[in-house]
Amino acid sequence: MNKKKIIILILFLIFVVILGVFIKIPTHTERTTRELQVGGFFIEFEDGTTESEVKDILESCNMPLNYSIDYNSDIMLSRYYITVDNNKTKGIMDELRKENWTDIRFDAFKKGNSYIIPVTIEAIGNESFLEIMKKNDLQVKKSILCIICFEDGSTINWMNTVNKISSELEKNEKVLIVSPNYIEW
Repeated sequence: MNKKKIIILILFLIFVVILGVFIKIPTHTERTTRELQVGGFFIEFEDGTTESEVKDILESCNMPLNYSIDYNSDIMLSRYYITVDNNKTKGIMDELRKENWTDIRFDAFKKGNSYIIPVTIEAIGNESFLEIMKKNDLQVKKSILCIICFEDGSTINWMNTVNKISSELEKNEKVLIVSPNYIEW
């Protein structure tokens, strides 16, 4: 090795040592965990559910905090759906999927003895779609989205409480879907 390379190596090592003296690497760091908090719920009710019915349903499930209701909110596109008897579901789903009339953003789900099948808005005015509805004696319905917000920025973080409220609400025949509004703190 020539002298130039040795001098550069020595200068580099001196630089690393000086840097190590002035830069403190923490040896103990506190780990902060982020908790998921629930600031309310998004709840979809079946077509025709009134605001007073929504209030009655919410009062019956003993929410732990005061809340406000944005009834029939327009923050997202409405979900159109059909309700199909359990024993007819497969055949009707197959017919609807042939023409891409099922709304792929949402899965069909069981509610009581029926299935709720989301359909696209494009299907609603289509002649073939309407024939399928008529042939199977089905009607297109539009869900009612309600946003429940806990007042004063309050949140709940007890997952068992959130799950209890969600399952209580989902037992009601007028409630289609309950989604907690998670907030990361």
